[in-house]
Amino acid sequence: MRTRRDDAILSVKFGALREPAVEWLGFDTRPAAVKNSLAHSLTRLGMGHIDLNRASRLDPTVPIEETIEAIADMVKAVYVRHIGLSEMRPATIRRAMAVHPIVGLQIEYALVSRSPETAIMPLLAEAGVGMTAYGVLSRGLLSGSHPKDRSDLRAHMPRFATDNISTTGLAVTTLDALAKEWGHTPVQLAIAWVLSRGDMVVPVVGSRTRVQLKDALGALTVHLDETQRGRHETLVSPAAVAGSRHGAEQLRTLDRERAG
Repeated sequence: MRTRRDDAILSVKFGALREPAVEWLGFDTRPAAVKNSLAHSLTRLGMGHIDLNRASRLDPTVPIEETIEAIADMVKAVYVRHIGLSEMRPATIRRAMAVHPIVGLQIEYALVSRSPETAIMPLLAEAGVGMTAYGVLSRGLLSGSHPKDRSDLRAHMPRFATDNISTTGLAVTTLDALAKEWGHTPVQLAIAWVLSRGDMVVPVVGSRTRVQLKDALGALTVHLDETQRGRHETLVSPAAVAGSRHGAEQLRTLDRERAG
């Protein structure tokens, strides 16, 4: 990227804290931490600026206004071009927008994880804010992938629990049947559904192999009409899977899960 800097939009999330053994320590989005994280990112990447900078989560000990003001300082200093948010509720998004223009929100969104549709997506559409959707395969659930052992983070998520997998498996089987009927793969169909939600929604795709990447990119050739999309949403819906996307403790750390 150093020789092709203008060919890509570089987005960086910051704020998550971990110890050397990768144990979770929480978040830090104090103004000093904002600037410190940016300095390290620029150094590691060998870049002069970042196009889009956002805190990975809301730090419950720091008002969102202070975090946004700190990034805005870096915008003025030309180290950052634009400011984004991640996993935040409408009230927090509005508070952030009152401080500085926000161009994007990153949030989990998939066929079986549609809660953003209620209040978050209408607000983004009204404000002209883009959405980068992660977890579009529900962490591999929709592609039939399962954790191999307890070291896999997914092994601790309710949707992948043994008691829930039989119910969830029916949704995966249904998606697979639809994909075969329409001449695509389940991965392509799940990603294509997210793409069909509008130009302001961009799916984040994670691939570990070239084969997986090729499969995911095949979604760009899939075009769902209204009838197909409606059938898709009815047969493979949040009600079709058992268990929440995160455990109760993790959900409590997500601002988007709070009312308002």
